[in-house]
Amino acid sequence: MQSPEFRSATHGDVPAISAMQRESLVETYEPFLGRMTVEEFIAAGSVERYFEERWQQATVATLHDEIVGVAVLLGALLDLIWVKPSMRSRGIGSTLMEGVEEQAARESTELTLEVWKVNRRAVDFYERRGFSVVRTLDDPVTGLERLVMLKAL
Repeated sequence: MQSPEFRSATHGDVPAISAMQRESLVETYEPFLGRMTVEEFIAAGSVERYFEERWQQATVATLHDEIVGVAVLLGALLDLIWVKPSMRSRGIGSTLMEGVEEQAARESTELTLEVWKVNRRAVDFYERRGFSVVRTLDDPVTGLERLVMLKAL
């Protein structure tokens, strides 16, 4: 497999980033949020709105000019990291994370993120990358427990 390329997102990437995430949101989140909740989130334009507001803080991974991953860093908060499901477990997420950590280290000594506790695939990924749980929160919208994770940089 050819190695992906990583670069800062452009405003022109917003439709492709949004499409990549929209196509896999149900598969990723349905097991714990329910299909209807995820479909309503998508139908409301929430994915597009999110990336319209944050594309300047996004890094994308591309393979053959297709966006296959994205990470959004807001200061020392990793707000989102997403890899197209068919491209997962190929090192793309880890390489995106390395770039985010380097970027965050320029301004902070730690990187934080939040993740639903029931999203075991994501929690396990973060733990393998050296993150640890520093507190838990009850998500008032979903009723699910969220983990606040931290990694010293």
